Amino acid sequence: MAGCSGIAGNGGYRDICRGGLVLEYPEAGSLPPYRRSPPPLTRDRMTSDARADIFWDTIIVGQGLAGTTLAWHLTDGGQRVLILDAAEVVTSSKIAAGLMTPVTGLRLALSWRFEEMMTAARDFYRRVEARTGERLFFERDAIRLLRSDAERAQWAKRLTQPGYDDVLVEPQPNPLIDAGVADARGGGFAMRAGQLDVARYLEVSRAHLTIETGVIDWTRDVSFAAEHVTVQRWRGRRVISCEGYGASRNPYFETLKFQAAKGEILTVRFGGPMPEICLHGGIWVAPTREPQVFRVGATYDLLRLDQEPTDAGRREIDDKLRALVRVPFEVIAHHAAVRPIVHLSEAVMGLHPDEPRLGLFNGLGSKGSLHAPWYARKLADHLVHGAPLPDGSNVRVRL
Repeated sequence: MAGCSGIAGNGGYRDICRGGLVLEYPEAGSLPPYRRSPPPLTRDRMTSDARADIFWDTIIVGQGLAGTTLAWHLTDGGQRVLILDAAEVVTSSKIAAGLMTPVTGLRLALSWRFEEMMTAARDFYRRVEARTGERLFFERDAIRLLRSDAERAQWAKRLTQPGYDDVLVEPQPNPLIDAGVADARGGGFAMRAGQLDVARYLEVSRAHLTIETGVIDWTRDVSFAAEHVTVQRWRGRRVISCEGYGASRNPYFETLKFQAAKGEILTVRFGGPMPEICLHGGIWVAPTREPQVFRVGATYDLLRLDQEPTDAGRREIDDKLRALVRVPFEVIAHHAAVRPIVHLSEAVMGLHPDEPRLGLFNGLGSKGSLHAPWYARKLADHLVHGAPLPDGSNVRVRL
């Protein structure tokens, strides 16, 4: 093509001219970190009617953690990406606390591949911060208080196993936490952790990604052809469902086994000083951008899979918070949403076994902020270059 030429020595990139724009596309192999790519077609630069004339490389349904993170990776790999989102006020992503904690659960288990996941998350969110000019990712210490002899015995056992020393704060704080904040006489530990302001991440990403608002009926609005897919009035090479628990109602994935759980979260304002840390002990307590305002959660309900806050859920969190901290507080908000947990509690992604132009990215669950960048990079590499997906995550073997 006239005016287009390859760039020698540019890390495996090649130039392709499209409609007068010069785009940098990666050669086969891993998608590169953010390079110069065409500026996104944001709302103020292109009308909805004009977008309907574009043939998109990927159409993503859903702008939660999964859809947003996948869109960033694909867009910065040179793909033209359109997100279709229902713009719901409350979703599991929008109310998520964004915690990235290495040791979790009753068993005090070390999060799978934590260092690798954390490095990917840190690098990714820092790049998004540089692109958007917004602070989104915070490296914070997290304190876990041990509440029983069984937990203390379990922790003593864990300390003899590899990997745990690597995630602990050195030296450990002494005292572990101020006695006016919480009682640490039962023991505990401080660990290196992180937190994403998920709601802000989703919000600022909307100004840098191409998004249309609307609700998709998969039985009526989506049709597949040999060379393309049509979603309402938009056409593209493929469509990826990033709908969270909403994918349980998608007829193409009706055999995917969800183990979803409703979670309720309180937002509280403390009446005295609270340290800017994440505190764990039967519940979690996480800072927000507003001084003395924290998110607290969460309940775990496998039966009532709706987004309605309940009096019982509020009482449960309120009681646990009063048992954990000594600082008075008032509840200023109460939300509920359904976590998109899939059978085996592992992310699931890839292309449908019967429809190669249809894909899925789901199952990030309660560790979505930590896992989304790593998994999204793997999926983007798979979609663009056919790279293999992580073991156990391929939707082709999960349906």
